[in-house]
Amino acid sequence: MGRWNELVPEAFADRNHPILRAMRGTLILVRMNQIGADDALMSTEILAGRLVRANRSEGFVLSLVGKKSGQELFLPLVPDAFNLVDSGRYQLSCGSIIHNPEFLGAFDIYREAT
Repeated sequence: MGRWNELVPEAFADRNHPILRAMRGTLILVRMNQIGADDALMSTEILAGRLVRANRSEGFVLSLVGKKSGQELFLPLVPDAFNLVDSGRYQLSCGSIIHNPEFLGAFDIYREAT
């Protein structure tokens, strides 16, 4: 069973989707928002990595750069979550600087009430 089975199947791109082909190997900036049970923003983490593979069972798989280099980040296979980003210098949450990422993706992670 895949990592993202909570999403409706229509949300997933086909592996031959033109956006997926264009994104392979590119540097991608990702903003991860932690949202509390009360819908308040708890924290934000900025990460970056290169897209190494994309498939329905794993989603987007990024090989992270910066202080988390060597780790992989798994994201839902939803191309609509990504947009082209302006060239420039971007600082990651770990303090590392990256230059000229091609895409920006943003994801909200909701925490359940305890």
